[in-house]
Amino acid sequence: METLNKNCTDDGCIWEYKGLQDAYPGDCEEILLELQRIFYEDLREEHTREENCIESWEDEEDEYLAHAVYEYMQLTEDQARKEVWCPVCRKGKLQENNKIINCNLCQFKLTKGSEVSLDLLRSRLAEVHTEHLDRGCLLRPDFSIQTIFDLTALYIICSGCSTFEVVI
Repeated sequence: METLNKNCTDDGCIWEYKGLQDAYPGDCEEILLELQRIFYEDLREEHTREENCIESWEDEEDEYLAHAVYEYMQLTEDQARKEVWCPVCRKGKLQENNKIINCNLCQFKLTKGSEVSLDLLRSRLAEVHTEHLDRGCLLRPDFSIQTIFDLTALYIICSGCSTFEVVI
C-alpha cells in the first residue's frame, strides 16, 4: 500500500498516513472491514470480562453468606436461645413478662396469651424468614404490629414478593 510510509523520521513515528487520494478504492474497504472486525472482537472480549467479573462477585457473595451461616450455626443452643432481636426495630431485644412480650428499645408490645411465649415467637420468626427466602426473594422483609378485623398481630410484609402474613 503506497499511502503508508514506514520510514517517518521527523517525529519518530513508525507509520505516516498520506491520505486517501492515492489509495486504491478496495484498500479503503479492506481497512474499514478490518477496523470493524477489531471493534467487534473488542466488544466480545469486554463482554467476557464483564461476565467473569459478575461471576466472581457472585462467588464472593455466596462464600460470604456461607461463612456467615456457618458462624451462626456454631453458636450453642443456649446462646441462640438467650436473645431474640426485635423484628420491628432490628436493634432491641425482646423481653417476656407475665402478660406481654416487648422490646427494650422501640414500642413493640405484644400481648401474650397462655399459649404464646418468647420461644414460640422465636420459632415463628425463623419459620417466616425461611419461607420468605424459599420464595426466592432476597429483600429484607419488614415486620409490624397491626390490628385488622379486631385482631392485633405481628405481620411480615415484603413489597418485593408481595408477602403479607401473620407471624403470631
